[in-house]
Amino acid sequence: MIKLFALLISFLLFIASVGGYMYLDTKIMSWKGKISNGQIKVDKGKPALDRGIAKLEAGKIELAEGKTKYENAHDNLFMVFVDKVFNSGDGFEEGRNKIADGEKQVAEGEAKISAGEKRLVAGELELYQGKEQLKMAKSVRIACALGAIIFGILSIVLATLWRRSLVKVFK
Repeated sequence: MIKLFALLISFLLFIASVGGYMYLDTKIMSWKGKISNGQIKVDKGKPALDRGIAKLEAGKIELAEGKTKYENAHDNLFMVFVDKVFNSGDGFEEGRNKIADGEKQVAEGEAKISAGEKRLVAGELELYQGKEQLKMAKSVRIACALGAIIFGILSIVLATLWRRSLVKVFK
């Protein structure tokens, strides 16, 4: 009876190893696709972030130049007088509004860049973790394959060696 249980356990371990191998094989294939898609997104995100940073820097330079022009014009008493007489002071008011709008846009751009950098770092970390899990899954798949081979051979050997004893159990 003990021989039957040993053979049964060996066969069940063989079946479990084959099942584990097949399950991991299908999962590894889908994980490879997900990692590939993640790598593509990260690769697209880096240049997009660089373009955003360049655009933000250009906006900061343009805002600084606009502020300088506004301050120079505001310091010129003749310009202030002409604006008040011919434009009711609306020219300088419009300039202040444009500067305020530019500062708002720069602040929004900095927030977006910061959020983009955080998302990129999080994506790279998730991609790294996925690659490490994939390596581990491949190692476990190999262990399952080896287990299937070992327990399959063990089941065949035990069944062959104990065939007479097993026939008596079933009679």
